[in-house]
Amino acid sequence: MTTLDHAVIRRKAKLWDRLYPYFSVLLPILVIGLFTIYPVLYAVRISFYQYILTKPKVHPFVGLANYIEVVTSYYFRNSLINTAVYTVAAVIGITLFGLGVALLLNSKIRSANALRVIILLPWAIPAVVGGLIWKWILNSDFGILNGILYAAGFIKEYIPFLANPNLAKLSLIMAAIWKEGPLAAIFFLAGLQLIPNELYEAAKIDGGGGWKIFRHVTLPLLKPIILIVVIYETITAILVFDLIYVMTGGGPGDATSMISWFAYAEIFKNLNLGHGVALAVIIALIILALILAYLRIIKYEEVVG
Repeated sequence: MTTLDHAVIRRKAKLWDRLYPYFSVLLPILVIGLFTIYPVLYAVRISFYQYILTKPKVHPFVGLANYIEVVTSYYFRNSLINTAVYTVAAVIGITLFGLGVALLLNSKIRSANALRVIILLPWAIPAVVGGLIWKWILNSDFGILNGILYAAGFIKEYIPFLANPNLAKLSLIMAAIWKEGPLAAIFFLAGLQLIPNELYEAAKIDGGGGWKIFRHVTLPLLKPIILIVVIYETITAILVFDLIYVMTGGGPGDATSMISWFAYAEIFKNLNLGHGVALAVIIALIILALILAYLRIIKYEEVVG
């Protein structure tokens, strides 16, 4: 190989070294743009047009009409209230359940390893299967919960849990805590195991009891984990669909019709794609606003603290 050939190879290698960073960044950007950014922009565009699936060739521009129609409807207000109640109750329940289980698993008990496996099982089960399990448990004719309550003498007749509006909401919340609680417990357990034992020993030397140590040592150091759990579970609660679809179908009446169910009904039942996409955009904006609010609260506490 001649000196000229070596020079050409070196120039090509240098050129590739200069271009490689751009190619390595450009490829992920193209993938994100193709599968994320473009669908979002296309969906936003659809929300400004009349897209009724029974009229596939007629798509007039309607501006904000889709947004106005869904926001001013009774179903939107009702679904928004149901979603708010469900989200607050589910997030609080999941956070407390996860924290309590994590503290138990972090303690020096012999059955901790077995408990970890048992507690993780609900999270490993698909949400649809979990919904079916709870639907069978709460069945008003042969449900095991009714059977246990009846055998124990707490009730004189079987209770239609999923046919009563208030009990149906409570049933969904229970199912959500059972399904999502294990993931929160794993997050909290990871955070607890990162706290140095020296801090607990120092707190005990200073005369701190169990509650004081938890309040002044454990809880402040778990704030980042709490933020992650709360944000994630808030998004999950607002977007809940599978449990509703399997357990209640939005009923009885519209007692468990969340905003995600409203969007589904507009698209697949009313065949109004414009309304459904407008609702999806509204849901995304609500989630974004809540995340920003969470982050602002955390920053404010850090400044005050």
